[in-house]
Amino acid sequence: MNLLKSLATAGFMGFLAVLPMSAEEHLKSLDPKQFDPNTPASADFYQHVTKGWRDAHPLTAEHARYGAFDVLNDSSEARVKRIVLGLGATNPKPGTVAHKVWTLYSQAMDSVRRNREGAAPIQADLKKIENTPHEEMTDLFLWMHGNYASPFFGAGPMEDLANSKEYAMYVSGGGMGLGDRDYYLLDDKRNKEVREAYKKLIVKQMQNAGFKGKDAKRIMTNVMKIETALADSAWTREQSRNIPAMYNPFTFAKLKETYPGVNWDRFFIETMGIPSPETVIVTEPNSVMQGVNLLSTLTDREIKDYYLWKYVAQAAGKLSDKFTDAAFEFNKVMSGVGEQRPRWKRALGATEGMLGEAVGQLYVEEYFPQSSKDYMVGLVENLRTALGKHIINLPWMSDDTKLNAIKKLNAFTVKIGYPDKWKDYSGMVIDPELSYYENMHNAGMWHQKEEYAKWGKPVDKTEWGMTPQTVNAYYNPLANEIVFPA
Repeated sequence: MNLLKSLATAGFMGFLAVLPMSAEEHLKSLDPKQFDPNTPASADFYQHVTKGWRDAHPLTAEHARYGAFDVLNDSSEARVKRIVLGLGATNPKPGTVAHKVWTLYSQAMDSVRRNREGAAPIQADLKKIENTPHEEMTDLFLWMHGNYASPFFGAGPMEDLANSKEYAMYVSGGGMGLGDRDYYLLDDKRNKEVREAYKKLIVKQMQNAGFKGKDAKRIMTNVMKIETALADSAWTREQSRNIPAMYNPFTFAKLKETYPGVNWDRFFIETMGIPSPETVIVTEPNSVMQGVNLLSTLTDREIKDYYLWKYVAQAAGKLSDKFTDAAFEFNKVMSGVGEQRPRWKRALGATEGMLGEAVGQLYVEEYFPQSSKDYMVGLVENLRTALGKHIINLPWMSDDTKLNAIKKLNAFTVKIGYPDKWKDYSGMVIDPELSYYENMHNAGMWHQKEEYAKWGKPVDKTEWGMTPQTVNAYYNPLANEIVFPA
């Protein structure tokens, strides 16, 4: 959820900021060869500091930016590719994790089959949306939420901000394909360009899905009407940074009273498979109200068009090249990249998205043995000790504050390299006879079921939010943990 991402990003950067380092040590970490002596720092600091790097690493059309993280990521991707290709060479037995990994990757790479199938894998569901009678529109809404998208608003469990040992149920605003309200509401050049590109994307993808041009344009018009209305009630970026304002506990009775346009009992039972929660946290009450009001006042045609687009949008990346090419044309406007990532990189990304820890387990066996993990754990503990001494010797901090800071420092959970317990994928069914879209959808539903199964249980502090092969790190403030993948 966006709330957790905001907390994690701010928290990790805050932790790094307190690590003691002198000005002299900072200077030692800089490479003077990268500087541009012909451009004064006061005239153009970016040019002065980065010219050497940019000259040595010219930006290719595939990237919107290229830095040290990207170099490491390229190396990790090459390693993962070799591992996955190695699995295919062993002809893995059906039902094994190796077979699941290889099947997803090879289907993602099989452009011939995907192009031959085109939009066929989604036609039955599109017809279901089109043919739903008025009296079954609530059933359609629940079906969409339970399987494919979060139209009008979103919901799901996450650690309780007031008690991180337990899960809370959150209901949040959402339903905007562009994510940010500014793209819909602001009329400056940049936002207009993105908005127009999004309109073209909707029309093109609906035509790729089999709709005639006239119908595709109608769908686009209705989608923009609905998503612009949702954007009009969405919080600004500044408001979304006010975490306490997003913590609004509602009793279940109050939720039903405040938002009567939704059958909330059916919503939780049928979309998540859980009993109605006693309390929910509504993060943006006015945004949720807007979504519920739209759901109650729009015509069936408008709602169906919105659902049709939501369905196609989530399916597009798993269908033919016509769909992925159309999505890339939009991405060029959105991100500035000039060409698509190679198919093998996209295939790896999709496979890791569904079976990331399975690939990660193979990755660490080859590239990050237990001895490396033990070494890094020791290094981090040395950092913890050094930071503790630094805190104790701070002249401006009171003894009580120092004591609380040391308690906080000692309470950090540090995760290095990879999980102590790997995820069990035995229940995930990947069938090579099914289409790539069907297998990816089934894998996604497996992950969704896993997420909803957390409800009513204590928060698992051992769970990882990144795979070992991911080039990154994060701090989760709700769990008070710092995570450094391999």
